[in-house]
Amino acid sequence: MWLVASRYNFRVPIGDGDLLYNANSGAVLKLSGPDAEAVSRTLCGPVTGYGPDSLPDDLRESLQSGGFLVPSGTDEVQGIRERYLEARGVTPFVVTLTTTMNCNLGCYYCYESRTGEQLESDDVGALERWVGDRLRSRRDRSLHVDWYGGEPLLNLEFIDAASIALQEVAQRETARYSASVISNGTAWPVDVGAFVAAHKVRQVQISFDGLQDNHDSRRRYRKDFAPGPDASSFEAAVRLVDQLLDFVRVDVRFNIDRRNQADLMPFVEMADRRGWFSRKFRAVIQPARLASYSDRSAFMRRYELTATEFDTIRGELRTAVRGRAPIEESEVPDGFPVPRTSVCAALARDSFVAGADGLHYRCGLQVGEKHRAVGAWAQRALPANPANFPDAAWWDAFEPTAQPTCSRCSFLPICWGGCPKRHLEGDRHALDEQGAYWRTNLARLVAARFGVEPLSGFVYGQSDQFRV
Repeated sequence: MWLVASRYNFRVPIGDGDLLYNANSGAVLKLSGPDAEAVSRTLCGPVTGYGPDSLPDDLRESLQSGGFLVPSGTDEVQGIRERYLEARGVTPFVVTLTTTMNCNLGCYYCYESRTGEQLESDDVGALERWVGDRLRSRRDRSLHVDWYGGEPLLNLEFIDAASIALQEVAQRETARYSASVISNGTAWPVDVGAFVAAHKVRQVQISFDGLQDNHDSRRRYRKDFAPGPDASSFEAAVRLVDQLLDFVRVDVRFNIDRRNQADLMPFVEMADRRGWFSRKFRAVIQPARLASYSDRSAFMRRYELTATEFDTIRGELRTAVRGRAPIEESEVPDGFPVPRTSVCAALARDSFVAGADGLHYRCGLQVGEKHRAVGAWAQRALPANPANFPDAAWWDAFEPTAQPTCSRCSFLPICWGGCPKRHLEGDRHALDEQGAYWRTNLARLVAARFGVEPLSGFVYGQSDQFRV
């Protein structure tokens, strides 16, 4: 049987040979000896055929079992398509509830409309029915609720009511239940441990915009929301993280742009001094590049770091921390480029974002952009004409393997096209940056699994990403 080299092979040169990585299987094979580089270069170049006797049996067997060689005529893209379509149906059930569009802080880069719209106790019944119907039709017996806003804790009354109701739904349907919170850390109840326990919160994200001076100037309390004349949103968020780490994992999101990048290292040192990385639950640092998330924040283009600049900062952070603190990259949450088997919640068949306006959205970053809604879930938003929701069909039909660029890209199995919202909006700039991330970082991520580094300066080129 003739075999051909997989188009998803990548060579990672290290000091004493090459690591061979396949993005479609996640397998890694070390090649050493005088012919290692020649063999790995051949396997990672234009598609090459191998006859029954062209390779030693043991090498041929290892390459085939790892997916580095596939039978001639194999449609690898079709296999990825099937995996993607299956993932849309089995990805965990996530319900994002936008409790309010209001916020007590006025971040200069915020892309959301601050309005008085919020979820009410009258909405709980509709949510119970919606969630219950979908749980009954799923093989996966789990439900995850993400409390979102605005600042979700400004509508604590709704959280209390809806959380009890949805936990009861999950119990009736014999489904596991968990929750998470995305918050600015300034409006929590005094007893945070009781809140975490009552609402089965397993993860909290708290955002920072630098050390106190930068954070407070960029995240000012809005008029009528400040708890006192000298109130500091930074101090409030820090105190909250101090408390939360006894009860739950906290993802500390540090938002970076050109004007606060110098605060990152001192901030992490401050967190270390406060013991955030040695508590019962270790804080996780999530560096995040402030960017133009929507049309409303297009002005951010002049402040945002380039992908290369941001990667440089993350690299400096990894070097400075050296294992003292967990650092999570949004592109690779597990630290290793495993082939994708789940999709962004926006693409999952059942998951949905409940807008405070009673509309149904697929992506949390689109909440409040009514022209981007895909339907209505609350009675107060009905009647709803399906013709008013043109994006609904797009989300149902989106398939990265059918995208002209993605279908040719050798990063496809570990990327699945990146952020689908960017595809919907035709944001070529952001999509190209996704490819640049993998060209720059893939070799490092593969090598790190084995405690080594690729040869200094090694990165992939366009010819590695798009192969003839």
